Amino acid sequence: MHATQNTVAEQVTTPARTLRDAALYLSRHGWTQGAYYDATSGSFTPPACLVGAVGMVCYGGPVDAPAQMFDAPEFVDFDAAVTLLDVYLREIHPCDIGVYSFNDTPGRTRDEAIAALNAAADAWDRANGGAV
Repeated sequence: MHATQNTVAEQVTTPARTLRDAALYLSRHGWTQGAYYDATSGSFTPPACLVGAVGMVCYGGPVDAPAQMFDAPEFVDFDAAVTLLDVYLREIHPCDIGVYSFNDTPGRTRDEAIAALNAAADAWDRANGGAV
């Protein structure tokens, strides 16, 4: 390495970054309701629900039960992101709806799911002094 070259700084993972990455995942690979992943897709990157998309970001691929991976080192980031999204959704919806109910509400759209991920990330940034 030359003295004038910069090393790449390690990216800091925040719940907001994880949610934005999950939104990007859904925009690229699709969204589903009623299951973490669309098992009929035959793809390693299947359409996913909100929680499944966060799981894809944190675990690097589909897992049977992303919310039950307590022993995985990535669970900390997964849990922080899903908790942030859940709290955000409960605050903006008067009926105290959580992430699973929000995702599976009949008539919900992929665009609404993606918007919720990004809005929760923005709320985290506002509460924590901006994007990291």
